[in-house]
Amino acid sequence: MLERAIIIGGSIAGKLAAKALSTSFREVIILETGPRWDEKTPRKRVPQTYHPHVLLKGGEEAIEELFPRFLDELIADGGIITNFTRDLKWHHFGAWKQQFTGELVMVQQSRPMLEWHLQQRINNIANIETKYGMRVDRLLANSRYNQVIGVNVRSLQTNEEENMTADLVVDASGFGSNVMNWLKPFRVNVVEEKVAIKLFYATRYFRLHHHEELDWCNMLISPSFPENPYGAFIQTVEGDRFSVTFSGYANEQPPKTENAFQAYAKKLPTSEVTKFLAKADPISKINIHKIPYQVRRRFDLVNLPAGLLVIGDAHCRFDPVFGQGISVAAMEALALQESLVETRTFNRKFGREFHRAIAKVIATPWDMATTEVLRHPDIKGDRSVILPFKQWYSRKVYELSAVDPEIYLRLVKVMNLMEPPTHLFHPSVGNAILTSKKQSRKV
Repeated sequence: MLERAIIIGGSIAGKLAAKALSTSFREVIILETGPRWDEKTPRKRVPQTYHPHVLLKGGEEAIEELFPRFLDELIADGGIITNFTRDLKWHHFGAWKQQFTGELVMVQQSRPMLEWHLQQRINNIANIETKYGMRVDRLLANSRYNQVIGVNVRSLQTNEEENMTADLVVDASGFGSNVMNWLKPFRVNVVEEKVAIKLFYATRYFRLHHHEELDWCNMLISPSFPENPYGAFIQTVEGDRFSVTFSGYANEQPPKTENAFQAYAKKLPTSEVTKFLAKADPISKINIHKIPYQVRRRFDLVNLPAGLLVIGDAHCRFDPVFGQGISVAAMEALALQESLVETRTFNRKFGREFHRAIAKVIATPWDMATTEVLRHPDIKGDRSVILPFKQWYSRKVYELSAVDPEIYLRLVKVMNLMEPPTHLFHPSVGNAILTSKKQSRKV
């Protein structure tokens, strides 16, 4: 076995990476800046912990492969089994999608519950150690500055610093990663693709009045730029609770008070969220989180120093409205585990091939998210020549998915990272688009 791997950040991506590395290294050390966390409650220093998450099917399958029987544990602890097309009430581009029992069955829960179960699994792996209150200040390099050999780390309690050596360093420190600065001594310039979404999230938890019943488990009101710039997501989680989240782009102001929260619901193109709020009582304060931009760092296009990998939000921060981040991180961790099967040295070739492999995982969710948000006239980002066609085609798919179950299932599989985008270019989809176009001309 290899000797030591260091993971910067005890995020969900860091925990998943630790499990992937534990089968190939004698010692795996997670360096986490936050305090020890042992309860199913929101984690300090993690603003996303107060907001809903979506574990897509591709991510769910990756986690189950990394941690066998993990889904059974979630279900036993109150995780909710849902059928995607039956239990999601989804409004998009002016229409509600038909609800029917499909083939995608998934498990959902709050983010604190998901992360707590991952932490329990990590705690039970003997060769993984988590060091809390530790901040990484810089990477350690060999004399030629072509290889990372460890990190310089500082204790936030004692302010003492030490150099920790490792065969492999994995940056999983999230959106606030310092990796771009850490790479300056190595003279590596990484291209950043940014889209200035200027997004807010406002989430509050509710519980239904007694005897109230719903014909859905989750409700999604997707923004449909430019007609409808507002979004909402209601998710059922364990403990008979519902998280209600509003979102807005391009510096839209978030609702911070009870009256503003109710007023925001009335801006939506349907009254369903307002009706839900009338049936429920708030059980938490309103939590707000802002995301200035989504960014993709193209580590797949450069030669990073040997011994360094970058995963999770440190590599690509998605627009959280699309719920892709955790699932992509899980699929990256699985790719890492698979790449380690026959590896005994971490040269530049290994890093290059790994980052190219996960770039393929990132490509589909990144393209889906950017194609949609760039419909907004006030959102700044690179608009390619082919973008208008992609937006036209994807809108046709979204519209037809509301009335055509086959197209809806195809869309759902691509959204859940189970199929590539080419799945939506099947002849049946093309024929449906052409037929709808001819019918619209007759009208």
